[in-house]
Amino acid sequence: MKRVIALAGILVLLVSVVIFFRNQEDASKVLRVVTWSGYYPDSILTEFTKKTGIQVELSYISSNEELLAKIKAGARGFDIIQPSDYMIEQMIRLNMLQPLDKTLLNHLKHIENYYFNLSYDPGLVFTVPFVRGTTGILINTERVKLTEGDISWELLFKSPDPRHTSLLDDMREVFSAVLYWQGKDPNCNDPKILEEIAKEIAKVKSQIALFSSEPQTLLMRGDVTIAHAFSTHGLQIAVDYPHIKYFLPKEGNSVWTDNFAIPVGSRKTLEAHQFINYFLDPDNALSLVQANHLATPNRSAKAKLPSAMQKDILLYPTDKQLRAMSFLHILEDEGLSAMIRLWTEVKS
Repeated sequence: MKRVIALAGILVLLVSVVIFFRNQEDASKVLRVVTWSGYYPDSILTEFTKKTGIQVELSYISSNEELLAKIKAGARGFDIIQPSDYMIEQMIRLNMLQPLDKTLLNHLKHIENYYFNLSYDPGLVFTVPFVRGTTGILINTERVKLTEGDISWELLFKSPDPRHTSLLDDMREVFSAVLYWQGKDPNCNDPKILEEIAKEIAKVKSQIALFSSEPQTLLMRGDVTIAHAFSTHGLQIAVDYPHIKYFLPKEGNSVWTDNFAIPVGSRKTLEAHQFINYFLDPDNALSLVQANHLATPNRSAKAKLPSAMQKDILLYPTDKQLRAMSFLHILEDEGLSAMIRLWTEVKS
């Protein structure tokens, strides 16, 4: 009897060992990507896995600061992250990103030259641009009466429908929007000016519905009628809800890129390069931007788009519009510390 029990115990142990190593093997095939919502349809990731054998596990962020905080707090297991421009600059300074091996990125040649000369990563040493977008205002035009003329940031900060208005849950974007509205530098680093901006945000906070970086569902349900929003979300929702329109404020607004980067500590750098290169392929990039109404930095993919998409100024703003826009840049210590403190006070 004891022998039977002992044999049973050994069998259980062997089965456990087999399951453990099988799970370890399965986990080793999973590429963990930290990204923003609305970028990767399941069908496109399924096709990637079918062609490469690499499974993808997505997790989401609502702001660059959230991503930075996770990494600073010691989060591990990220293989690809998708920070925006100014956050890349900060992560490079903090030695958080691995240099890319461009011998593994033969499709990098399809990226427009413009992106190789941006200040946050000259020469694309650490990053590859994935999508370009803007920040503006989404409006339910059936419920908000718009007067003729250009849309102003005032529509957010002196909203005609404040209880159904939302601001992005994004420190830099909210501060920059108020700075644009007041005719100031959106990259202001002066703590005294930032104190005044925080007072304006505090006034608005007491009146609006909420802070949200994903207002699409709120707009679709009618819980929100005016939303501070990213162009990606704005153009996606307008496909099925044409009365919800995206506007670029007349005072100017942020233009940004979200990018591929491989963090220090990734154990799957080869697979990460495969993922990046796959979506640099013009045909794969084309599928992605058409599915999600994204603006691509891939000149070969853009050339294959329908003419109407290429000429859509909300996707690809005119030179005149771009001159009224600014990339957000990394703030120096004094300004950044002040903004973080003020944002925490406003949100608390």
